[in-house]
Amino acid sequence: MRLPFRPSPRCTLALSLALLVPLAALAETVATLRKQEPMHQEFVLKALDGKVLANGEEVTTADGDRVRSDLTFRFLDGSLDEQITTFTQGNVFRLINDRHVQKGPSFPTPLDMTIDVPSRTVSWHQLKNGRDAVSTVNMDFPDDVGNGLVPLLVENVPPGPAGLRVSWFAVAVRPLLVTVAIHPDQTRVDGLSPLQHAHQYLLHVELHGMAFFVAPLINEEPADLHFWVTDAPQPSFLRLAAPFYQGGPMWVVESLGPEIPSDAR
Repeated sequence: MRLPFRPSPRCTLALSLALLVPLAALAETVATLRKQEPMHQEFVLKALDGKVLANGEEVTTADGDRVRSDLTFRFLDGSLDEQITTFTQGNVFRLINDRHVQKGPSFPTPLDMTIDVPSRTVSWHQLKNGRDAVSTVNMDFPDDVGNGLVPLLVENVPPGPAGLRVSWFAVAVRPLLVTVAIHPDQTRVDGLSPLQHAHQYLLHVELHGMAFFVAPLINEEPADLHFWVTDAPQPSFLRLAAPFYQGGPMWVVESLGPEIPSDAR
């Protein structure tokens, strides 16, 4: 699963101004209370009215503390949402690289962004003069970048009301670093039935610098995300309610069953 915040064209200049202001040290590395095991899991993506939009599948493999996760949603209209993430899970989670692709009629603007921590680069595709062009920038990465890791990080929120904060990259005119606050939340999302034996979490994107002041004025504040995970000694993902892109409709991702070890398929 991924965070959906991807600024629309009319707010990219305003949001890029946030890069002129240093990011406050609000985020933190996440301790590995629950390590990700090799697994295969299937999902269904629905509109709030229950209409099925896509089928999803995640395959995770591990080599020691190095893990690769391949998450794909294939839409009934031919659209594709695919994210491939590699990370380590020693005492804390550390992102190595992440590539996220969105294309097809379900997505007004295509997305193809790659984050590579060892080379300290963020690359993304964009149209220039009608042609596909790749832009790359070098950046200093915080230790807690959470792109591609959010569901696993939610499963590792420490007990108690405090929650946690992690860093996350979006693309505006150039990469934009924001903070995602993850904390327990008891409110319900309209149109969803209650879940039994589950914890619910609210994920809120915190903007910084000029973007914090400008985004509300142009109605471009990122929507909150709602996660549900099982109430168990080893919590696992149950449901996500969120738009998949900025300004998009609220969609619901549901797990179709327990995780199956990848070597048992």
